[in-house]
Amino acid sequence: MASILVVRPIVAHAAVPQMGVPSGLSIVEIKMTGDEFIVLQNNTDQVITNLSSYWLTAYNNVNPLAAGASSSTQQLPTASLSPGQTMQLSAEAMQTCGASVTGKLSLSFGDSGGYLQVSQLTLGSNNTLVQTPSDIVSWSSSANGVIQNMPSNTKAPRSAYYRYLNGSSYAWQLADLDIVNVCQLNIVVAGGLGSSSAVTPLTLAATSPPATILGVVQAGDTESVPQIPASDIGLNAPQISEMLPNPMGTGNDATEEFVELYNPNGKPFDLTGFVLQTGVTTVREYVFPTGTTIPPSSFKAFSAEDTKLGLSNTASLVTLVDPLGNVISAADTYTKAKDGLAWAVANGKWYWTTQPTPGVANVIKQPAIKKSKTATTKKKSTRGAGKGVKAKTSSLTAATSSGSFEDAEEEAPIHMWVLALVAGGALLYGAYEYRRDITNRMYQLGTKLGIRRTPWQAVKGRRSD
Repeated sequence: MASILVVRPIVAHAAVPQMGVPSGLSIVEIKMTGDEFIVLQNNTDQVITNLSSYWLTAYNNVNPLAAGASSSTQQLPTASLSPGQTMQLSAEAMQTCGASVTGKLSLSFGDSGGYLQVSQLTLGSNNTLVQTPSDIVSWSSSANGVIQNMPSNTKAPRSAYYRYLNGSSYAWQLADLDIVNVCQLNIVVAGGLGSSSAVTPLTLAATSPPATILGVVQAGDTESVPQIPASDIGLNAPQISEMLPNPMGTGNDATEEFVELYNPNGKPFDLTGFVLQTGVTTVREYVFPTGTTIPPSSFKAFSAEDTKLGLSNTASLVTLVDPLGNVISAADTYTKAKDGLAWAVANGKWYWTTQPTPGVANVIKQPAIKKSKTATTKKKSTRGAGKGVKAKTSSLTAATSSGSFEDAEEEAPIHMWVLALVAGGALLYGAYEYRRDITNRMYQLGTKLGIRRTPWQAVKGRRSD
C-alpha cells in the first residue's frame, strides 16, 4: 500500500509552523537551489485519476510578465494520486520520503528568482485547450515574490521551503534538510539553525518502500526505449533488505557475497531491465536479465557469482534503479564490514547482524558487548614496566543509520616521564615510611666510618680504659 502523507512535528513547539496546503493539487515543498526538488499533494477529497493532465510551468523571473522572461514546461507522469497522497519530482536521486509517486524533475528553477505554476489542461468546446491554474509560488533573493530574501545555494546549500497554514492564509517556512535524514526539515531561526524542534512533513514506511512504479512510456515509443514491465505498473517497489560484504573466512567473496531484495506485493515482481548498483566513489552496475522475478511477499538473494558485483569491506552503498533511471530503493551506507557480519534492515533501520539470512526474513543478532578491562598494578609485577599497558575496549552502535560498531584492542603506551614520576613518588613514600630506620642506619654507618678512620692503637687504648 502506498504511504500517505503524515503531518506530525517530532516535538510540539509553539514556534514551529504546522504543515498545510491549499485545496487542489498543491505545492507542499520546494527546493530552488542546489539539488532541486518539488513535492505536490492531492489536497482534495477525490482521486486524481490522471496526473498527466497537469503541467508545471517554470519562469526564470519572479514576474512571469517581465520583458525577456522565459519559461519551460513539464508534464506530470501518467499515474493516479489519492486524497492526501504526494508525488515527488527531483533533479537528483533521493529518498522517496513517503511520496506515493516519484519521478525526475526536468525543469530548472532560477536561483535568484522565479515563478512556478501548477495547472491542469483540458479540452473545452470546439476542442479548445483550457488551462486551469491549480497552485503557484514565486521567489526572489530580494524583497519580491511570495518567498522573499531567499538565501543562495552558496550560503545555505540545504535550504528548502515547506507550506504551512498561517491563520487563514498559507505561508512558506524556510528550513534546512537534515544532514542524516533528508526527509526531515530543521527549522531555521535568526542566525542560522536554532533550537526549534524539527518537523517531518513526510515519513518513510517501515516495512516496504512507498514508491509506486509508473508506466510512463507513451504510445509510439520503440522497443529500444527502456520501460517498466507492464506487470509491475501500480506495484510497490522492491526493497533492498540485506547484504553480506565480507563473508567469514578468505577466498569466498566472489561466491558468498550477496544482495537481497524483498517484494512487498501480493503478486510477483518482474525485475527485467532494473539495475543493481554498488559502490560510493566507483559505481558498478548489474542489469537484471529478462525473466528475473521475485515471488510475492518474498525475499530473494542475488550472489556476487551471478551479478559480478563486489561489495567493499570498508564503505559501500547499494541502490536499486528502475529502467527509467529512478532510484527506487537504497540501503544505508555502511562504513566497515567485519568477517561474517551482514548489513540488514529491520523496521526501517539498518543493523549489523552475526546471522546472515539470504532469501528469508532478517534476523538481527548482534555481537556481545565486551566489558572493558582496566590494568591493575601488583607490587611484585615490575617486569613489564615501561612496555605499556594493554587496554581492551569494545563499543556497539545499534539502531542508527550508520549501524557501525567496533571491537578494538589498542596498545596504551606509558610515557617514560609518567614512569619516572611514579617511581620517584614510590621512593619518597618509602623514605618517609622508614625514616626512623634510615636515620638509625645512617647513624650506625657514620659511626662505623668514624671508627675506621681512628688509629687502631687509639681505639684499643679507649677500649682498655
